[in-house]
Amino acid sequence: MRNAFLEAVVDTVLPGERGGPDATPDVLPLPPGSHAGVVLDPNYAAQQGVLRFIAERAGGEEAFARASFSKRTELLEQVERESFAPFRALVSALVQDYYEAPSVLVAMGWREGAAQPLGHDVPQADAGTLRCLDKVRRRGRLWRPVS
Repeated sequence: MRNAFLEAVVDTVLPGERGGPDATPDVLPLPPGSHAGVVLDPNYAAQQGVLRFIAERAGGEEAFARASFSKRTELLEQVERESFAPFRALVSALVQDYYEAPSVLVAMGWREGAAQPLGHDVPQADAGTLRCLDKVRRRGRLWRPVS
């Protein structure tokens, strides 16, 4: 399978987000999937069938890659209707890779890398949450220190 076809599939499923007039200046727009480093492996057996099906419905890999975004979206919607489970598995794999990509994490305002040992900033609890935690505080320790 050609790279242009595979990139077109990735970027149709994960088109990213463009910064518009209402975009917050300190938040980066989300990049398209291929710009975030998401790739499809044409040798991955679980995805070969659905990728061949996409190419078949489009009239070939090159036709899909050259089609407009709206036409590619329409073709993928058709494939989703006709081959739901394999298509969903493909999308699920792409989405997982996308939301683990460093450029996407940064665009969403998250820090790259593991959450620990630095943790994440957690906002102060509101009054309702603190009332719920009072019950836990009243319960006392449920463990004994090791001596």
